Amino acid sequence: MTRIILDKQAVTAPTRNTSNIMLLVLAALVPGIAVYSYVISPIVVINALVAMFSAVVFELLAVKLRGARGWPAVQDGSITVAAVLLALAVPPGLPFWQLLVGVFIMVMLGKQVYGGLGNNPFNPAMVGYAALMISFPQNMTLWFAPGELHSAGFVSLIEAKLGMGQTDIGSNKVWDGVTAATPLEQVRVWRLQSLDDNGNSTALSLAFSASGWLWINLAFLLGGLFLLYKKVIQWHIPVAVVTSFTLLTLLLGQSQIPLYQLVFSGALILGAFFIATDPVTAAASNRGRLIFGSGVGALTFTIREFGGYPEGIAFAILLMNLCVPLIDYLDRRPD
Repeated sequence: MTRIILDKQAVTAPTRNTSNIMLLVLAALVPGIAVYSYVISPIVVINALVAMFSAVVFELLAVKLRGARGWPAVQDGSITVAAVLLALAVPPGLPFWQLLVGVFIMVMLGKQVYGGLGNNPFNPAMVGYAALMISFPQNMTLWFAPGELHSAGFVSLIEAKLGMGQTDIGSNKVWDGVTAATPLEQVRVWRLQSLDDNGNSTALSLAFSASGWLWINLAFLLGGLFLLYKKVIQWHIPVAVVTSFTLLTLLLGQSQIPLYQLVFSGALILGAFFIATDPVTAAASNRGRLIFGSGVGALTFTIREFGGYPEGIAFAILLMNLCVPLIDYLDRRPD
């Protein structure tokens, strides 16, 4: 299975195995996780740890049920990386039991049902995210205003996520704001109400700057550049994702919000560098990766601009995962 991943990703260092690649990916996520935890709450780290531990347990269970050796199947670290990505994608206040549901679906339906590492056609983390979004739409769109999680207190937040304490976190019980989806949600609401957002763009820009989400995305961008430098990923997919999204926004976008805020709002950067570049579920050739990444960016723009969700990167990646066999089939010429 390791050979399959390395062949598809065309990593230039032949001695680098899957475990080393996953460790580098986890290291690249550290800056983003650190800034995310500082801006929002250390509960982000707890979510990641809970997701990682439960993912390993579920993977061991699944492998045992298939009659294979359990521990070697989790040593590659792929399920750990997927668990962290899922934990970063969900709202920090999501109850632990719902996070565990997402991890279970990620492991069982996103990966193991297809035979494990190297065989899954869809990105496992995004399978879990999509299932949570459809199953628990209210909690999956429940984001806190800046400072709400800090004012709630760490212990109170843990109790609330366990269902043991007050479910209304924060003194003001304000649910707009901190993270990716909420500026995008406000733009979507204005558009659905046929309102001109020109007069509101200044206020939204100020709110975006105060939220800290720009710094979170820049930290994830730094991690993505680190992966490019270490040749863990190649430039084709992330550049194609951001470029196609940017061009369509400039040509067809109806919002007057500054372009950089639309790029650095939501999970576009995280998705472009850490999720869409999954070597198992992305296209095999460089030309195919450009097509794949362009499709992810275009679909993300379409869902944001015209769809029912403020963010579309997860569904865009899953839809393009579905197209990978066709892309690879039509692009059989050597690079």
